[in-house]
Amino acid sequence: NLKAKTTYRFAVSAHNGLRESEKSNIVTVATSGISAVSVTLTINSTSLEVGGIAKATVTINPANQTDGTVTYTSSNAQVATIDQNGNITAKQTGTTDIKAAIGDVESSLVRITVYEALVNVSGLSSSNVTANSVTLNWS
Repeated sequence: NLKAKTTYRFAVSAHNGLRESEKSNIVTVATSGISAVSVTLTINSTSLEVGGIAKATVTINPANQTDGTVTYTSSNAQVATIDQNGNITAKQTGTTDIKAAIGDVESSLVRITVYEALVNVSGLSSSNVTANSVTLNWS
């Protein structure tokens, strides 16, 4: 089996059981690359809170493609960023579309929505309770 994107040199000789002929001229052959046909992007969570993280993974078809490595992009890096290992970090509220590509082959967009981080309420108390109103206080 030959490897993709590799150069090979061949020369041929004959052997009759007693001796070997001179080698033929050398032929150089370069095999072509194997192009990616599709990139499928999967993200383990598409709804995040500010400061939250998610992980993107890709499936490349064929798996033995030689086009290179995957690159990730976020359409709005102010909302969420993605590094080249597929780690997504939510930065601020909003939406962004994440895409993976290898060469000229791109995945479908996956939309990420970032929400405000949940605030824990503690120390809730009431005062000024009347028939029509109440004052709530918390720390």
